[in-house]
Amino acid sequence: MMRRDAWVEQYTALAGVYDRLMEDTDYEGFARRIDGMLKKSRLPVQLVLELGCGTGSLAYLLSQKGYEMICCDSSQGMLSAAAEKCAALPVPPVFVCQDMCELDLYGTVQAAVCCMDSLNYLITLADLRQALRRVSLFMERGGLFIFDVKSEAMFREMAGTVSLYESEDMYCVWQYGCEGRGRAAEHRVDIFEKSGGMYRRRTELHYQRAYPAELLVKELKKAGFKVKGIYSGLSRKRIKEEKGRLLFAAEKE
Repeated sequence: MMRRDAWVEQYTALAGVYDRLMEDTDYEGFARRIDGMLKKSRLPVQLVLELGCGTGSLAYLLSQKGYEMICCDSSQGMLSAAAEKCAALPVPPVFVCQDMCELDLYGTVQAAVCCMDSLNYLITLADLRQALRRVSLFMERGGLFIFDVKSEAMFREMAGTVSLYESEDMYCVWQYGCEGRGRAAEHRVDIFEKSGGMYRRRTELHYQRAYPAELLVKELKKAGFKVKGIYSGLSRKRIKEEKGRLLFAAEKE
């Protein structure tokens, strides 16, 4: 027997199961790539801001590499999981519950990162511009802003596909959609968790938008950044065409 609950906000139902769904994600690869880029930064980097930190997997690894972390996310559930994960670190990150469009720090940082396509969740150009302005405001001159986005081609390739996760006590269905012409994407996540003899169902709708590299370069410049490189995923290869996941490195001017 299955009970249908009300729809919930993004990363509310997912907070408690997110790490299980993302167990194949190459966080180690992200941490190595980011660490390598930060070590080449014109500005020596000690304090790093992470936007959309989720459950803190990347923050944990960057902290182990010696960086002091400030981690922001708009989901209290995700932040709670992150704080628990990082509690035993010698210098745990500072966790702040904020939307990246409303970022408000007490001081400046030498670098910022935003991974796992978190910027794609900014579904209006106005929100994108505001978020970039806020990052720039709290970034020291010469600091690096490193982020990745899903390309428009990646959204199109994923449209209509389904990913599944199944265990003894949980079943998750992630359905990917893409509007196409408007570069908008709607993803539906259904989570079925076993409780006694029943399954509890919770559903989230996730909204994202694809932004062309040319537009991102333009908006970064307006916010006070100069793009140093756009790479294909975690590789060191600069993009020749916009497909897959794009990794940006931008320097605060």
